[in-house]
Amino acid sequence: MDKEEKITVGKVTSQIIDRIENLSDSQKGAELATFRNSIGKSITEADDVWPILFRYLPKDFLSETGRETFEENAVFITLQLYAMCMQGSSSVVKSDSSYKGSIGRSLGIGRDNDDSEALDRRFNALITASTFSELTYHLRQLVKVVKSKEDMTINFARLADDLFYFQLGIGKKICFRWAQEYYSKTNETQSVSSEADVKTIEQ
Repeated sequence: MDKEEKITVGKVTSQIIDRIENLSDSQKGAELATFRNSIGKSITEADDVWPILFRYLPKDFLSETGRETFEENAVFITLQLYAMCMQGSSSVVKSDSSYKGSIGRSLGIGRDNDDSEALDRRFNALITASTFSELTYHLRQLVKVVKSKEDMTINFARLADDLFYFQLGIGKKICFRWAQEYYSKTNETQSVSSEADVKTIEQ
């Protein structure tokens, strides 16, 4: 009998994004707006997104205590970022679950312009964040800055996995990997997959 495939935060996030992408333009716009309007709120306060989000989250991801789970948080924050990235701008943000880079590599594309020192300061604030809320705040600000100037590709599934593991107390390892890819001069170098990274992080 084949072993049942493990359901991960990243896979669930990817499935939700795929479903949103296949909606009509009006439905897609409405759901993306709902997630954008929830930015700055916790998932327990963002009741407008509950009908969208809880329809697709596996039972194992759901809280039984009334307090949000790490899985719920990771998917929710990632979908907020996705919705923000899909908002119209002069640049394009491509959602690609096959993209091998972490969010560090996605943001690193912004270092090609003349204002890289300012971007580096923002990135340093991101990777030295001590709390999840601080991390997600700086992440939103960075994505806004980079997407306003450059076309980006983001693997939102991988980002969701990283945000999940950050909450498990291994944020330093997550941020170290982001920094490696952000500062790397060889952005074309193939990085390991998210699943392989997770195994390494857990060791």
